[in-house]
Amino acid sequence: MKKRQLAATLVATLGMATIVSACSTDKPEQNPSAKPDTTPTPIRIFVNQTGTTAVDPANTLLKEIEKRTNTQLTIDWIPQNTFSEKSKLILASGDLSDLTLVTNIFDSQVVQMAGQGAFWDLTPYIDSYPNFKALPKDIWDNAKIKGKNYGIPRPRPLDGSWGLQLRKDWLDKLGLKVPETLDDVYAVAKAFTERDPDGNGKGDTYGLSGNVDANGMGSLSWVENTFNGVSGNWKLKDGQLTPAVFEQSEKKALEWLKRAYDEKILISDWATIKNSQARDQYMGNKAGIIGSALNPQWLFMDAIRKIDPKGDSYPIPYLIGPDGKFAGRDSGNNGMFVIPKTVPEAKMKKILALMNQGYSEEIANIATYGLPDVHYTVKDGFKVATEQATKDNLADVTNNLPNIFSGYDKYQRAYFAGIPKEYYDRNKKLIDDRTAISKPDPAYGLISPTALTYGPDMDKKIQDMKVKVILGKESLTAWDDFVAKLKSDDNYQKIIKEMNEGYKNK
Repeated sequence: MKKRQLAATLVATLGMATIVSACSTDKPEQNPSAKPDTTPTPIRIFVNQTGTTAVDPANTLLKEIEKRTNTQLTIDWIPQNTFSEKSKLILASGDLSDLTLVTNIFDSQVVQMAGQGAFWDLTPYIDSYPNFKALPKDIWDNAKIKGKNYGIPRPRPLDGSWGLQLRKDWLDKLGLKVPETLDDVYAVAKAFTERDPDGNGKGDTYGLSGNVDANGMGSLSWVENTFNGVSGNWKLKDGQLTPAVFEQSEKKALEWLKRAYDEKILISDWATIKNSQARDQYMGNKAGIIGSALNPQWLFMDAIRKIDPKGDSYPIPYLIGPDGKFAGRDSGNNGMFVIPKTVPEAKMKKILALMNQGYSEEIANIATYGLPDVHYTVKDGFKVATEQATKDNLADVTNNLPNIFSGYDKYQRAYFAGIPKEYYDRNKKLIDDRTAISKPDPAYGLISPTALTYGPDMDKKIQDMKVKVILGKESLTAWDDFVAKLKSDDNYQKIIKEMNEGYKNK
């Protein structure tokens, strides 16, 4: 395996309390003759795997975390491409791990199980754990189901994470400027398709890579979000929430994507491939633009530079849509870890203690960077990876472990294992730029009882229609008719009413 660049960066963990013990906050009974129980607590965890391989149970970093938290961890690493499907099966079976990740907090299945008492209500316990309490309030609020926290949020930065990445080296080679408007993006994507940006003399590049999922536009969602001027599926107009699908801006987004598909600027198999395959197109020197979170930027560049040493994956700071500059604001969490009510309270508290310590700077740093003086050294405040980091495949391991152990850091997504300082600094500035203009999803966290029953089927029908329109299997006139039927659907009108009631009471 080629040696990764060894420069890594110092990410300051913001909003974090000092390191705390992994023991429960309850005081033990005073008994001078009693010996403390030092037996490691066995804990089973169900979580997604974003690295190319699962973390070996004997991995040095995992063993060190177990030692410092006095736990014995059994981790079921589920590949990202199959995680959603397997999560649904696990939840339906009721056979949950001690700590189970759910990536969609407001999935109807999760909301219903929480209401039925399947998970511990952690609301009364949060303030007893300093690193939980130190998380920004928005993160906890955005993870509440009907006013209660039924899980531990997996913290992520509130701003700057999602946007567009493009091949800046291709941009420079073709003498083009960084795009600002959607028309600019289209012109760049067209040039990437038609003007041989890789210089191989073949017409084998696409301007745009992306994929969709069953209920949404996936890595192509940036198109409709920019046109609609909002993250998510709802727009706030005159104090009222209205479905973005009703807006003419949504129709314009479909027109934009249809044109890109018709003119072979968008990769041909976007409707059927998985996210990993769309990313492979971009990393494999075949596509020049992709919608993505910020943190894989160095993962992309590292792969691209194995093909083209001058490759540069550049995250652009914003796009200008009909409502002006747009950059999305996140919820501050990437799912939450639930603890099933079948876990006894005493063990539940030990699990909370593990995660509280896991969100400390001490454990989060191990999960993200490895061990000091083993996997990195610090020079002038900058972490420099060692040869041992390469031998231990650190970049892959530290792509997985923060899926469990990570504190809150505004600049977390600026970093990826091995990133040189100049690119880390560029990403930090981009985050600051996006923060200044970011717009949240106004409907995030709102629950419509009717949507829990009818919403999934409606979302699928809406997404299916979007795909058909882009592929040319349905006309834009048919889209108008489809939207008109939605507007007259009784259940959809109930969803709109309940969402607005929730918004007013939020």
